[in-house]
Amino acid sequence: MPSLQLTVLIVYFVGLFGVGLYATRFIGSNTDFLLAGRRLGPVLATAALCATHFGGGFVLGSGEWGFTHGMTGIAYAAGVGLSLVLLGFVAARKMRRLAMFTVPDYLELRYNSKTARLLGTLLSLIAIVGIIGAQVWAAQGALSILGVDPTWAAVAATLMFIVYTAMSGLWGVTLTDAVQLAIIFVGVPIAAVLAVGGAGGLDGIRIAIDAQSMEIGTDRYFSPFGAGLGLVLAAIVPTMMYTLIGQDFYQRLFAARDENTAFRAAIAAGVLLIAFAIFPVITGMAARALFGPEIEAARAIPMLIDEVLPAWAAAIVIAAILGAIMSTADSLLMAGTSHVTHDIYVKLIDPAAEEDSKRLLLISRIVTVILGLAALWMALNFKAIIGMLLMSYTLYAAGVFIPVVGGLYWKRATAAGAVAAIVGGSAYGLAGELGWFAPAALPLVGGLPIIVSGALVSLLLFIGVSLLTRPADPREGPLND
Repeated sequence: MPSLQLTVLIVYFVGLFGVGLYATRFIGSNTDFLLAGRRLGPVLATAALCATHFGGGFVLGSGEWGFTHGMTGIAYAAGVGLSLVLLGFVAARKMRRLAMFTVPDYLELRYNSKTARLLGTLLSLIAIVGIIGAQVWAAQGALSILGVDPTWAAVAATLMFIVYTAMSGLWGVTLTDAVQLAIIFVGVPIAAVLAVGGAGGLDGIRIAIDAQSMEIGTDRYFSPFGAGLGLVLAAIVPTMMYTLIGQDFYQRLFAARDENTAFRAAIAAGVLLIAFAIFPVITGMAARALFGPEIEAARAIPMLIDEVLPAWAAAIVIAAILGAIMSTADSLLMAGTSHVTHDIYVKLIDPAAEEDSKRLLLISRIVTVILGLAALWMALNFKAIIGMLLMSYTLYAAGVFIPVVGGLYWKRATAAGAVAAIVGGSAYGLAGELGWFAPAALPLVGGLPIIVSGALVSLLLFIGVSLLTRPADPREGPLND
């Protein structure tokens, strides 16, 4: 391992640990641990929302897509930004006004149904562990550039974000995310500029791609829609659906100082991510120009760091990649901990535990460790980044998206309709992902991504069952504002 890069990583990890240790001084209750005391201002709330999406999929995954699909690879990265903007307009104010802990809190409040809470919690946990697993695997690739054994790399990365997350909760996660974003906003553009320069500029990339005689052609390789509208929608729509219901995003909204802060932070975070989307994609395109189509797409960014970037730039870029990965992983760990501690233990097993803050803090820290280790297992058994992200989104979003978003805007919806929608949509999504049916057998939804067709099944059940059943008594207050 090069000494400069090793030194940078040691300083980086020690710095993260120090920030996490500092944040422990702000932890006096479970609300402090899970929601940073609901005191995040515009800057920290924006950083937290940015960091939640700015992970391995955004950096390494978008680089892979840029290598393979050219400028169409921007779809995923731009899609996450658009998702946050949409979250701001659709739900940020309404949900922050309710001052809840989790999305399943909303499901129970809206539908007066513990079944809806439990189903939402379990499905969200599955998605969360899967997405953390994708981040851990991405960390394997980043650290393996330095010659670290992949398994030990995964263990090291996992232990790092487990430690500072378990120590300091959302306060520590938010502060470390702000530090990591600062490194990312420097490191990723550096990689892009040096890579494009090494490939001879944009003209050099175009000449190299043209010489490779790609099937889609050079012009389409440089077009945002060159790989087809289907690929663009397959990247954007699942991400958008998950963002509108993901606990990791709502946890940041619930932690904001007030509803206006939540709204502005979501918009600002989305705009920042959209503006940043081009950098990892153009880096992947430059890697293809430099190394040709013979290498695996997953090796494009690591090879670029190892063979093209100078040592100082490689050190910064590796730190930036690890920062992106850990900033998403720690956000997801906090989301999963909220589900287990708040939604399952406090709400369904031992409600009296809510009064024992010290015991809840201990439980939350134990849960953080368990979820992190589960993610490590996922990472060692699945070997894709964006594919894994989208697959993890499907099971949760196909069933829960309609009851959450529909419940905000359709007062006639009932508990039975919500439960039927969650079960039916998720079951369809699972069956589709496992290949249990041929899409052609369902002509109305055969051309859509499974997550979208699953949501359509969920919508039909949501409306149909709600119209056939009696709604609960109308509830007054912010839920129906």
